Amino acid sequence: MKRFLALFCALFMISSFAFADDEPQINTNEDIDQEKPENSEKDVVIKTSVNLNEPGDQYIKIALMMTCPLNFGGDFPLYREGKLITGGAGSLGYHRFLTSWWAWGLDVYFGYHPTLGENIFTYIPLVLSTTIQPTYRRFEFPITAGIGVAMENYLSRTYFPGLVLRGSAGAFFRATPSWSFGLETDFMFMPQWYDDPKYNDYGVFGSLIISARYHF
Repeated sequence: MKRFLALFCALFMISSFAFADDEPQINTNEDIDQEKPENSEKDVVIKTSVNLNEPGDQYIKIALMMTCPLNFGGDFPLYREGKLITGGAGSLGYHRFLTSWWAWGLDVYFGYHPTLGENIFTYIPLVLSTTIQPTYRRFEFPITAGIGVAMENYLSRTYFPGLVLRGSAGAFFRATPSWSFGLETDFMFMPQWYDDPKYNDYGVFGSLIISARYHF
């Protein structure tokens, strides 16, 4: 009988320890389950608060332009006589964000304008630019200013290096994390200065631009 009582007491004590160990595990699992929604909510908050762009982000920009001469003056290349016709241009550029809203970059353009005499005026500007870009949700609004040099050619005459000043503004939609598409307008000033001031020329162009940007 004593042996039976001793065995019963031993089993009871072992069972008590087993249940005591199980209870904290159940509570711990419940705590983990309760914490999961909180972590999920935190994850959602973090994802929605991330900017479209961060310092170090980069993009490559491809653009096609319809370009109009906005003034007529000087002898190169026949601005004064009004013989330039609406032309076109394309550009390829690389840009990098220094902050979430400020970027710098380099763009190369190739543009042309026919004349009434069926000749072609061409220009190839290389422009260093800086961009301020406010954003609203998935919309981006770049405002850009740039300075550079251009090689300009008309018939057998070449002007190099020519000064280029450029300003633009536009609106883009971030369709995916890697691609955005938008429309821009720009203003480009290309003067030509000669030893004889009577040959000085001041070309002013305005463009309507459709652009695509690849972000990485």
